[in-house]
Amino acid sequence: MPENKPADSPPGLAVLLSGLIDDTQQLVRQEAALARREVKEEWDKTQEAAALMAAGLTVFAVVAVLSSFTLVKLLQQFVLPNQEWACFAIVTAAFALGGGLLYAAGRARFHQVHLVPPQSAASLRQDVEAVGAAVGAGSPTNSLARQR
Repeated sequence: MPENKPADSPPGLAVLLSGLIDDTQQLVRQEAALARREVKEEWDKTQEAAALMAAGLTVFAVVAVLSSFTLVKLLQQFVLPNQEWACFAIVTAAFALGGGLLYAAGRARFHQVHLVPPQSAASLRQDVEAVGAAVGAGSPTNSLARQR
């Protein structure tokens, strides 16, 4: 004889777990979509900023060339008349010295950048050693907690 359940009986455990899993999957998908959208927005902002900076640097390069000619003409007019080649050499040397100093400062700053964060790498190394020791000793995870 088939069993008749009342219409208002609570759903079974399997139905509840299925609903919970579906909701969790949907939440994870939504979070992933949100993260993708945020990364794309930040990338778009970065591209726009880079384009503006490139345009600014292009204009600045033209200004630098014109300024160097201005400096040459000023030196020729007031310091070394009839020695245009020497004026060009002085201005070129000054720009070369300034560029070299900026390059050296940037290179020194670049060497301070760590692609792998040192504290995270040290912590990860300790975790690997602790897991290796625990596996080698054949003891449960309690030894991992003691080593930390």
